[in-house]
Amino acid sequence: MKKTPYILLLAVMLLAVLLLVPSPALMEEWTPDLSKLTKIPLDAPAGYPPDPDGYLSEYAYEDPTISIRIESTRYCETTVYVARVKIADASQLRTALAGPYGAQRTAIASKLAKRVNSVLAINGDYYSFFDSGLITRQGVTYRKRSNVDLDVLIIDKNGDFHVVKELDRDTLIAADEAMGGSVEKGGNIVQAFSFGPALVENGERAHDVFRRADGGATINAQRMAIAQDGPLSYVLVCCEGEDSGESKGLTLEEFGQFVISLDVETAYNMDGGGSTHMIFQGEKVNNLTTQKSRGVADIIYFTSGVAK
Repeated sequence: MKKTPYILLLAVMLLAVLLLVPSPALMEEWTPDLSKLTKIPLDAPAGYPPDPDGYLSEYAYEDPTISIRIESTRYCETTVYVARVKIADASQLRTALAGPYGAQRTAIASKLAKRVNSVLAINGDYYSFFDSGLITRQGVTYRKRSNVDLDVLIIDKNGDFHVVKELDRDTLIAADEAMGGSVEKGGNIVQAFSFGPALVENGERAHDVFRRADGGATINAQRMAIAQDGPLSYVLVCCEGEDSGESKGLTLEEFGQFVISLDVETAYNMDGGGSTHMIFQGEKVNNLTTQKSRGVADIIYFTSGVAK
């Protein structure tokens, strides 16, 4: 009997095991050092600057209060980036606006991220270019209007995610009462975004069909999602589009299925298309083969909790 096929099979199996097992550095469990933490005031204009020595590689950062790892993969002929973030305190998950509420101002995402000392940032919901939904940033509620076409993502003062589906008057009132309103009024709501749809709720698919009122669900496009997979633990996901020349882009259904496969507790679709930005080390991570991008109205960012 020839042994060559069996040797080749064994070699392939060993290679598969090596590819599936993460490096020792990635397998180590990160634990925050709370003795190094200084909570960031809610109304602070920026977070604390990152430690230059905290950048472990092109796609990794770590200091005593925050751990970030970014990986890329291919899914449905499209490049997808997955960033995993752990923080020591909820005050390190923050938002920033390009300009005063109502100004409809935009900014280059990388410049906005640098302004607020972001370690990792993504685009938000483009809140200033529609006039409904629940909009809260850093504990200040700017808008509270129903819109049944919108799902809302609420982030509370503990950094936990909550989804309100199909925001009509009753669900808006119920959500506001359940959360005690925004932090500025003594409640629990620190951030609220109106875009959606929700992709995952309580660990399960959030909708039978993922829809967008603007008809963009079936288009192959760049997309962005933010998810929570545990206390103070988050997953950010974005995909490239066909203008990159290397990806076809994902429909909302394809994108949702990928996010669901990550075993997160809650996940929410943010603005996409040319607004899709993942910013790390001050640079855009996604869609580097094209210069096409648009200014953004807001970002969500994570910052160090080590005061300098």
